[in-house]
Amino acid sequence: MRCGAVPPTIVEEDTSSDVAVPERSKVSLRCRAEGYPPPTVTWRREEGKDINIATYASRSGSSGVTRVEGEYLNLTQVKREDMGAYLCIAANGIPPSVSKRILLQVNFKPKIRVPNQLVGIALGRPRCTWSAGWRPPRGPLTSWVRGADGLILLRNTSKFSVTEHLHSSYRTNMTLRIAHVDESDFGPYKCVAKNTLGEKEGYVRLYGGCLYI
Repeated sequence: MRCGAVPPTIVEEDTSSDVAVPERSKVSLRCRAEGYPPPTVTWRREEGKDINIATYASRSGSSGVTRVEGEYLNLTQVKREDMGAYLCIAANGIPPSVSKRILLQVNFKPKIRVPNQLVGIALGRPRCTWSAGWRPPRGPLTSWVRGADGLILLRNTSKFSVTEHLHSSYRTNMTLRIAHVDESDFGPYKCVAKNTLGEKEGYVRLYGGCLYI
């Protein structure tokens, strides 16, 4: 270690903490570090994805980079894909380097995608399954309902099985399974996702016929 050298430290009171912003808004994250020699601050995404720097797209020909250097990380037109953990890493050649994890939450209205809106199944099939993929912001309420008026809320029973599988920080797969299908099960169903920003519905109709799942 050189004489008078000081390893880097992150100044917490001048560094951003976890933040939640609306989609398509701007966000500026700050990471201030001290040490001697003065440390360099580098930003990376925890999962190794590119950092969206759309403001520089016209100069570089690309809107994404793997790292950004500087005390500030400025993002414009934030999208749901930008959601996740960002790491600011401070280093000055004097070990150890230090880092802080800052979580960026992007809030947006629910979006539902139903791959097949008509699901046909032959009578006698032991089980019918279909899914609806959706992209929720933080704190959504989700459900499956049946009937044209959507007043029958489906819960886990020996007949119906409702499950959710998280694909990423903003994408979930909602699945409804029906055991021992008969004619009384035919008709409309819908999945619902809602939060303070809005509500979205996806429709499925189950009918007798060939199986499309």
